[in-house]
Amino acid sequence: MSQTNAIILRFREDEAQRFEELFEAEVLPMWERFKKEGKFLAASLTPVEGGSERKEGARDYILHVEVPGMEQHEEFDSSAAFKAFLAKATPMQPEEPKVWFGTTRFQV
Repeated sequence: MSQTNAIILRFREDEAQRFEELFEAEVLPMWERFKKEGKFLAASLTPVEGGSERKEGARDYILHVEVPGMEQHEEFDSSAAFKAFLAKATPMQPEEPKVWFGTTRFQV
């Protein structure tokens, strides 16, 4: 079974555009490589447009990644390129992301 990762990221509104630019330039190419190599089954970054928790002055994102297993998850998270991206993106976040992952049980 695959592993599903769901992360809610929160950025200050005035830094959200910069986050998106960094993500597109630095993370998206890694996602594309991992997908091509079969290490990602699916991945998406979605700006939140509605939901149960909104915060004034912040923009939230849903980050969803499905990988074959923990090995691929850890490979991505431990890569030097991703760590370099995090060093730039983390200061833009007013709070820690909300992170969940687990073995996928049902999928269509």
